[in-house]
Amino acid sequence: MKPKHKILFVILVIVIGGGWYAYELYQEKTPDIVNKKADVVISAAQLIEAFSKDTAGARKQFIDKIVEVTGMVKRIDTTGSVVLGEEGSASEVTIGLDRRHIQDYKKINAGAIAKFQGVCSGYDKGNSDDLLASLGTTVELRSAGVKEK
Repeated sequence: MKPKHKILFVILVIVIGGGWYAYELYQEKTPDIVNKKADVVISAAQLIEAFSKDTAGARKQFIDKIVEVTGMVKRIDTTGSVVLGEEGSASEVTIGLDRRHIQDYKKINAGAIAKFQGVCSGYDKGNSDDLLASLGTTVELRSAGVKEK
């Protein structure tokens, strides 16, 4: 094989290898968090309290962890989110349902106790101009679904 052909062959192998790797990354499925083992099992009230009392400690303990949370359903949004918390309280846990579990809202009712599992993605400790919103803490879970008993 001539040196020119060897160089072209090496370039072709690199391009094919890179294309295959890119295809594999593109086809990779996101993991179903609901079927994994939870890092933390906690009630909605305890989760809210943890962020209200010690934000830095709660960030280390919960953010980017798989959290199984149980609480009373305050509101259900049929576009893919559920809110847990006590009626009359400005604090709540907002749960964004994973696309594979988008229909899970049909398994629950407002005012009932439900169990969800997802990744704790953030929080908002009410510092807004809206007086009612500034009284509470909102903890957010993403990629979640109803955790069956």
